[in-house]
Amino acid sequence: MTSPTKKILVVVGATGNQGGSVARTFLQDPSLTSEWHVRGTTRNPSSAKAVELAKLGAEVVSASLGSISDLERAFVNATAVFVVTDFFSATQDSVTQARIRDEGIDPFISAAETETNWVVNAAIAASRTPSLQRFVFSALPPVARLSGGRLPLARPFDSKWAAVERIEAELPELWAKTSTLLVGYYDSNIRPKYNASRGRAEIVGPLKADAKLAFIDVDISTGLYARALIVDEPAGTRLIAFDEFRTLAEVAEMLTRATGREFVWVEQTADEALASNGPFGVILVQLCRWFQEYGLFGQKVEGWKDKLTWPKDLKTKVPVRSLESWVAEQDWTKIFET
Repeated sequence: MTSPTKKILVVVGATGNQGGSVARTFLQDPSLTSEWHVRGTTRNPSSAKAVELAKLGAEVVSASLGSISDLERAFVNATAVFVVTDFFSATQDSVTQARIRDEGIDPFISAAETETNWVVNAAIAASRTPSLQRFVFSALPPVARLSGGRLPLARPFDSKWAAVERIEAELPELWAKTSTLLVGYYDSNIRPKYNASRGRAEIVGPLKADAKLAFIDVDISTGLYARALIVDEPAGTRLIAFDEFRTLAEVAEMLTRATGREFVWVEQTADEALASNGPFGVILVQLCRWFQEYGLFGQKVEGWKDKLTWPKDLKTKVPVRSLESWVAEQDWTKIFET
């Protein structure tokens, strides 16, 4: 039951990686639990992750991002709302699939528009919540715009920023309460594969060996950065969230040290990446060009980079998580078993 004396944080997508991190941060920090009640939304309150959050003290409610009325009910009396959406979940959504089937629309365009609409739905519901003081959305940079149209197919990034632009244009009162969180490259996306012919494990992709990615332990660090936006920082903050910058060649060296087995970074050509990644290959190639030339957060882009808030600028510093320690804690043996 909601305490009448506590502020309410609603986490949309509470059973996902980012949402779960935000929920756990507010559920497990005594300084936050004394002031905040956590309400998490999910499509399936009976799922294992939802049950786990409930055991930690969260109120778990069912709500669909496709339903503004669902979201309005979930946001009742909320002080803050954190929203995260997933492009790849949008590809499987019934609305996305119906448009692909009935209108012949490109699957990734359909998914991008679905994801944008999900965020706008949450924003509309939040704008109708009188108690709301802060709206935080996990966004990504507008790649097509910032690249001057050179990279028009980075749909998982552009779909999120399209929602940000709509909130600013269509919901000015909510925009005045809004901050954005730009989350880095998940440590858990490090997925080497064993090359039996060469007797080694390989991390493969269309990215140069010297390209630095902003890695983050999404399960731990995301919630700490979201806390900063909800509790400490003013509305309008555009915060980039990461633990440290590393190249994938350096990651391969970490894996070698942690396991005593050989790991290497293998740079693919664009054609090789297109051939080995199916329909997603074209998006992957453009995203890797974005990382290489502009930076994951767009931190190399004039006129944009100055609008970013770096972790060092926060009022309360977020403790960073070493990528090497994360690597050392994982079990990599299954790579060699296959």
